[in-house]
Amino acid sequence: MLYKFSIAGVSFEVASLALLLQGGGGLAVIGGYLALHLASSALFALAIALVVPQRYRQPRRWLLAYLFFFNFFIPVAGLLCAVVALAIGVLWPKDAAQDHFDTTDSPEFITVRRREGTGFRGNRVRAQLSNVKTPLDDRLNALVAIQNTPTRSSGDSLRNLLADPADDVRLLAYGILDGKEKKITQRIVDIRSHLAGVSDAETRALLHQQVAELYQELIYQDLVQGDLLSYSCAQMREHAKASLAINEEEPGLWFMLVRLELMTGNTQGAAEALQNAYEHGFSRTRLLPYLAELSYLERDFEQVRKLFIEMAYDPSVSSTPQLHRYWRHGRRTIGGRPDAAHRGSA
Repeated sequence: MLYKFSIAGVSFEVASLALLLQGGGGLAVIGGYLALHLASSALFALAIALVVPQRYRQPRRWLLAYLFFFNFFIPVAGLLCAVVALAIGVLWPKDAAQDHFDTTDSPEFITVRRREGTGFRGNRVRAQLSNVKTPLDDRLNALVAIQNTPTRSSGDSLRNLLADPADDVRLLAYGILDGKEKKITQRIVDIRSHLAGVSDAETRALLHQQVAELYQELIYQDLVQGDLLSYSCAQMREHAKASLAINEEEPGLWFMLVRLELMTGNTQGAAEALQNAYEHGFSRTRLLPYLAELSYLERDFEQVRKLFIEMAYDPSVSSTPQLHRYWRHGRRTIGGRPDAAHRGSA
């Protein structure tokens, strides 16, 4: 069909031009030319409409009308321009908005078990455990539900249940606490037994560090209290220092001592550990909160304010905004108190 329309259109157009060039300027000649040119323009419009790219074919009625009038009012040159425009449309098509986007598969969401240490926040479970009027089965189910949560979060609830009137609840709570403590204690006993038979200095430093970390876990998980807590702190300090005596290039161990000494209120030991941690490569940014805590324990409140100004503001930490607001804007001066010297290079 394309060839038929094209050949017929060219024939009519050539005939119209021949009539115009040979026939003079009479009305009959002009009328004949217009009739032949009209026919050729219509045939060219039909031929071009067949090869126009798909995106330009609608609305078809207006497309044919445009091509017809374009060829009719611009004889010969109109056809050449239409062919050139057609070639440009095919070779360099116009970008559409959807060409800049692509489809992709929907992301797959995986339910991941929350890391131990952040999982127990269920006030409903606490309420069930503390309410003795709750059916026993519900309380036992709640207790089983929190047995894998960190003791640091659930320890208070579990210890309160040790005096519960229900034997099942009391025994289960005791079993959870005792099981967690024994699990860590057994690892301490095993490593200590291994430590007694090791003579290599590097290995001994590593084993001392592991024992210190396990005691820290006992303390952090709130599994030891009273005299056992004091004993665990002493053992943690002893093994950490034994490891550092062999290899003091362990900023993480110095940092561990910082937290221990601050917890026990040993400001002198904490200051020494802070200085050593910084000198052995521990980030000063991470030490800033502990420097502020030490300054607070020493009642050097102006230094606390300076350290809070140096700290980056982190609104994601719930307690930080209040602390920043108080120390950076709440107290500009400490009446009559001279600014203490900066604490060492850390």
